[in-house]
Amino acid sequence: MTSVDLSCDLGEASTPDAVATETAIWPLVTSANVACGGHAGDADSMRAAVVLARRHGVRLGAHPSFPDREGFGRRAVEISDEALVAALVAQLEELHSIAWIEGGVALERVKAHGALYNLAHHDSRLARLLTEATLAVAPGAALVCPAGSAMEHAAGERGLQVVREAFADRRYLPDGALVPRGDRRALLDDPAESAAQALSLATHAMVTADDGSELVVAHETICVHSDMPGAVERLVAIRVALARRGVGIRR
Repeated sequence: MTSVDLSCDLGEASTPDAVATETAIWPLVTSANVACGGHAGDADSMRAAVVLARRHGVRLGAHPSFPDREGFGRRAVEISDEALVAALVAQLEELHSIAWIEGGVALERVKAHGALYNLAHHDSRLARLLTEATLAVAPGAALVCPAGSAMEHAAGERGLQVVREAFADRRYLPDGALVPRGDRRALLDDPAESAAQALSLATHAMVTADDGSELVVAHETICVHSDMPGAVERLVAIRVALARRGVGIRR
């Protein structure tokens, strides 16, 4: 039977309602990428994420970013290579330490957030720096990245594992990159539309790009964002659609 890993970017909540949404998401996913201070999150939110990951049997990953809390990590930041690596290492080390101290939970994945993720899709320098920081803190972790991206190539050159990622709630460009969030077409707001895309990914590894073309998206995980309205309903719709087609959820 076909099975999928459902993942989500978590630990980003800053209001009681957002915290409640994230809490409801944890039982619905099998992997989580947890904000570790660069764009959101602090020691308390990381500690809570570790507890929830252990309780629900969810794989724990880190979600580092440019050091840009004001812009939620969604802006390109002018920063030296050395300073960026130091910032990423500090983020990864904090979550890694909390995970181990609080519950002996391993840091299994590293996924860049926001602008860093988008830019490192094509930018080999940024991809190399992200790989360098990951190897410095969690050499046994896998780098989460799009198939065919500069991140995948950089990880391969250094012998770092990769988990190729696809998105159920984002629209794609024909080259396999995501439509930028500033574009009104970027997000799949309708849970049914997201469920259809997740099902197409799970069964055929395909999505319809924004120009109407069919695009193959090789992947090992399908991600849904926690900060989009209706995130819980979207995940429930995805799980129902997958179950109806006999697609399992990979624990």
